[in-house]
Amino acid sequence: MKALSKLKAEEGIWMTDVPVPELGHNDLLIKIRKTAICGTDVHIYNWDEWSQKTIPVRWSWGHEYVGEVVGIGQEVKGFKIGDRVSGEGHITCGHCRKLSWWSYPFVPQHDRRWC
Repeated sequence: MKALSKLKAEEGIWMTDVPVPELGHNDLLIKIRKTAICGTDVHIYNWDEWSQKTIPVRWSWGHEYVGEVVGIGQEVKGFKIGDRVSGEGHITCGHCRKLSWWSYPFVPQHDRRWC
């Protein structure tokens, strides 16, 4: 699948091919249909002071999207294949160390379930 990635510690972003993530018990797999660009994306593209302190290089992100459910974890209720959904990255569980403040998009790459 395609992902927007920060590959180098310099201005710019790159479209990359990444593996489709494995579906966990509490996950939805969403085929993205449309995306938006937010202020964070602009900071990352420009590689400003904030980004240099916050964003790991070789990282993929994105949280403003609409899409279609194409996979459902065993424990997930209330969704079916084909449902249209949108992402809201500002709502978190509040328990994950990386989600205890505004840094919701910065969950380590190995744990991209966003709670």
